[in-house]
Amino acid sequence: MSNPKYFVKYRNHILGLLITPVFTLAGLLSLFISPGYSLGWNDEDWLQSGCPKTVSGKWAADNPETTDLRFLSINNREVTYTSKSDETHKIGIRESTHISKKQYVKIKLKPVNNQNGTVLKIRPHLVQMDFKKEKNNSGCLIKVFTYKNERHAKTDQYSGWNIFRLIKK
Repeated sequence: MSNPKYFVKYRNHILGLLITPVFTLAGLLSLFISPGYSLGWNDEDWLQSGCPKTVSGKWAADNPETTDLRFLSINNREVTYTSKSDETHKIGIRESTHISKKQYVKIKLKPVNNQNGTVLKIRPHLVQMDFKKEKNNSGCLIKVFTYKNERHAKTDQYSGWNIFRLIKK
């Protein structure tokens, strides 16, 4: 009859041989993979490309086929957006703040027709260095997240997002 202690030791040894390579591989991958950080409004790459320090300006949807918005214009007092059907809507800004070391700009919009106020969070998305230089377009892209209300914005439960490109004058 076989000794049960021998089988327990043998099973633990096999388990150890399987787990060791998995943890070794995970450790090596963590050395080679650097964490991703969001681009900020004051990052060197962003500013050297001629991108603005703020979200103010006129932005065009980078891929207009995937959204109803064509243009988004932001200044200190209001957000103006233009739909695909060329309808222009202006919404006042109730509050605007920078969040987490100026990576996001959070904008609370005033409610329209007794609706709940929408919240936008906007961050620099990418700088395209090899983008063909045209007079009206730039390589500055922002990502605009929309939230139904302040509670959803705090928990990052966005209802949608879009990428917009800065339109240079």
